[in-house]
Amino acid sequence: MEQSKLVQRLEGYRRRNTTNPGYVNEDLYRLFYSRDLYIIAYNSVKSNDGAETSGADGTSLHGFCEEWITQLITSMRDESYQPQPNRTTMIPKKSGKLRKLSFPNGKDKLVQEAIRIILECIYEPTFSNLSHGFRPKRSTQSAIAEVQTWRGTIWFIEGDISACFDDIDHRTLETILRERIRDERFIRLVNKVLKAGYFDMQHLYQKTKTGNAQGSCCSPLLCNIYLDKLDKFMENVMEQDTMGGYRRQNPDYAKARYLYKKALKSGSDPQTVQHLKRTMEHLPTTDRYDPNFRRVNYVRYADDFLIGVIASKKYALDLKLNLKEFLQNELSLRLSDEKTKITHAADKHVSFLGYILRKGSVKHSKFQNHPFDSTLRVYMNTEGILNKLRENGMCTSKGYPMGITRLLREPPQDIIHYGNQVLRGLLTQQRGCFNFYRGWRIQYIVQFSIAKTLARKFDISLKKVFARYGKALNIHYQNAKGKACSIRLALYTSFARHKDFFTKIKLDSKAFLFLPLYSLKDPLARVCYICGNPQSHVSMYHRKTKKKLPKPYSPMVTLMLAINRRQIPLCQSCFTSVETDRFQLNQLKRR
Repeated sequence: MEQSKLVQRLEGYRRRNTTNPGYVNEDLYRLFYSRDLYIIAYNSVKSNDGAETSGADGTSLHGFCEEWITQLITSMRDESYQPQPNRTTMIPKKSGKLRKLSFPNGKDKLVQEAIRIILECIYEPTFSNLSHGFRPKRSTQSAIAEVQTWRGTIWFIEGDISACFDDIDHRTLETILRERIRDERFIRLVNKVLKAGYFDMQHLYQKTKTGNAQGSCCSPLLCNIYLDKLDKFMENVMEQDTMGGYRRQNPDYAKARYLYKKALKSGSDPQTVQHLKRTMEHLPTTDRYDPNFRRVNYVRYADDFLIGVIASKKYALDLKLNLKEFLQNELSLRLSDEKTKITHAADKHVSFLGYILRKGSVKHSKFQNHPFDSTLRVYMNTEGILNKLRENGMCTSKGYPMGITRLLREPPQDIIHYGNQVLRGLLTQQRGCFNFYRGWRIQYIVQFSIAKTLARKFDISLKKVFARYGKALNIHYQNAKGKACSIRLALYTSFARHKDFFTKIKLDSKAFLFLPLYSLKDPLARVCYICGNPQSHVSMYHRKTKKKLPKPYSPMVTLMLAINRRQIPLCQSCFTSVETDRFQLNQLKRR
């Protein structure tokens, strides 16, 4: 199959599923016979942080070569391909519990990414607009932008699915896939990936009876395919349960307004008029509990979802019960009764995807001047951000800046670069929040933490650091090519809220048209970087990201850092020599 034919087939599947959401796709498995599918898959994952993470057999994408592709195509043709068990590790969650992560080996990474590419062409065009997790041009910010438009919300249902990834039922997932895919060989391949098993922390093999391994390339997409049933269920609820064009008028407000206008016309004393005006303003203009008016809103990010209801609490309780039954009966998932809360929007705030959602301009809107303000405001979680800074060693428990010990051996430009990463990561996506003005405190901690790190590194005072480098800590240095460069902290000059921040994100996500770009650049067509022999087949030599590299660096890693490369082609002879450290740095010739 030629390169253009593979891309044409993928584009054909995407186009047909876009125009016909119920289209049944056939002959997908034969795509795995194409060499170009593995080249596209490799180019897609080669620069990920997990590309060099080894599986249970100790292999990763390090050493990717033509032989891998040949073996995979051969095993696909006779259906002898069997994914190896994953290596697992446990990482702590915010709740104090542990989350299991799985790491496939190098060949399995390529197959899983190929599966993801094919499934994305089929399902991405038909996913609900209410789903925002692990999708192109969608993010936590696009989900919050959707929630911000829920004016007048009375009750929030904070959804929490217990162990969603671990409890996905394989048979149910296969049934969902068969609705859109008529290719049993492809279904069997997905089933093999799901049932590959894993080695636990005691290196004992465990079978996978349920669940979708977190850490694989295709697990987020498979989770979205599974939970798309939940999205469709909620879309039906929103359509069927919406009632009334507008709320009826509040009779108490109508009476107060009548008395106020009558007092104005009759020329009553100013104190009486002012009292009647205040009474009118402290009443809602409409009946918030009008039984003939109902609205339901919903948004999902991966396995977290939020529902906003304009109705009685009884309706919210019934909806929660219906959700629980649907998840249990249709998807074999459990809705956590403990964590799935029903919250009154005017009494308490709601934490969702790292943001705080609140009605009104203060913590409890019923105590403010306008207690029936229907606007839903987004606030940044300053306490959560301060906790992250404290965990990274940038401040004390009381928020006092401190130097970062682990960065003392790094060059000054890398210390400044790290500070910019923290600033951008914590503040850039908060610009639309109503309390963005509090970002000055976050910037102050980062700025002085980096300054104190430089002070400790050069054994000088903090005052001398700012005198030498300026307020923004401007560092001049030479890169690996001898070019003069400079870097400084990207400090905000203003913390005024960007009022249209979330609005623009929402418009961009809605206007986005899914048109995947496939990189067909063949890394195996290049010559060896060291010897340049055009007759030799090459393998791709990988290095880890700089923060994960052990010191001192090997000569090859030093060269790759100097030319800013994560992968480099080497022939078999040079690859073996580099692996055994036979080359010195001056022997590695650039080509």
